This record gives sequence, C-alpha cells and structure tokens, in this order.
Amino acid sequence: MGLKSKLANRILNSKLSSVVREKKVVNLDSAKSVGILWETGQQEAFIKVKNELYLAGIQATGLCYFPTKKAVIPEEITGFSRKQTSWWLEIPKTKLVEDFIHQKLDILIDLSGQKSFPLIYTTALSEATFKVGYAGNSTNYFDLNIEFQEEPQPVQLAEQILYYLKRINKTTIE
Repeated sequence: MGLKSKLANRILNSKLSSVVREKKVVNLDSAKSVGILWETGQQEAFIKVKNELYLAGIQATGLCYFPTKKAVIPEEITGFSRKQTSWWLEIPKTKLVEDFIHQKLDILIDLSGQKSFPLIYTTALSEATFKVGYAGNSTNYFDLNIEFQEEPQPVQLAEQILYYLKRINKTTIE
C-alpha cells in the first residue's frame, strides 16, 4: 500500500467513528429505499438492479462515479467525476456525495467491486441500514459481502446481490 492509499485510508478511518447508523438485515420484501453505487461501464448492471427494484415498488437512488477529470456526465445520470474529488487523495468534495452518504437508505448496493477510492469512501461512510457488495481485496465495509472465486463481472455481481436480497431473512423457503 502506497503513501497515498495509507493517508486516504487514515482520513477515512478517522471519519468512520462519527458514522451513526442502525445496522440490521433488510431484504427486498421489507426495503423501501435503496441506494446504488456504480461506475461508468457498469450501466447494464445498474439498469438491471434499478428495474428489479422498480418492479418491487422500491425507491432507488443511483450514484455513478466517472473516474476521469474531463468526464462529461450525461444529464440523465446522477454522478460525479474525478474532478470533484481532492486532487491527490480522491476524497469526494461534492454535496451530491455528502447528501448520498447521509440519506436514510434501507439498503446500499455497491456494484463497483470496490476499485475506486471515492466509492469505497462513500460506502464506508454511508448511513444505510444494510450494505451489500463485493469487497475484493479492499477493506470490507459491507454487512453482506458477496464472495466470488475471481473478480465478478458487474452484471454477474448484480444478479448475485439481487438473488441474496430476495432470500435473506425469509421466514418461508420457496
């Protein structure tokens, strides 16, 4: 781990102590609001999850990270770019991310595979009740970590997340 990563993680860890959230297992039957973190190139997985949530009557809020400074964010996508992070440590410096972190979500779904520090930061500090995703080699900030032998494709991760969120904490077996 390089100096940049150590410093960024130290800042993140110092902020973690101030995060107040009620932790509990929430499935798709009991969820009313879900936040979805994703990165450019993962739009197919995002749409798959968002459509599934829409069909279940669950309010979904997406937040996309564009890892380049000169990214042009399409009007229909809620997101932020590398330009909206601190120049060296990549800590998000936008009200959009701050609002997402403090949003009272039942579930936070991270489709990114934890490759970008701005999304790791957002996941870690989120006040969501139940966090689910794939940590890979990153520090695991999830309440439910989806494991794979090899790094999953975004659509594969989305399918597994939906599979487990439909079945977790069920009182009857289908």
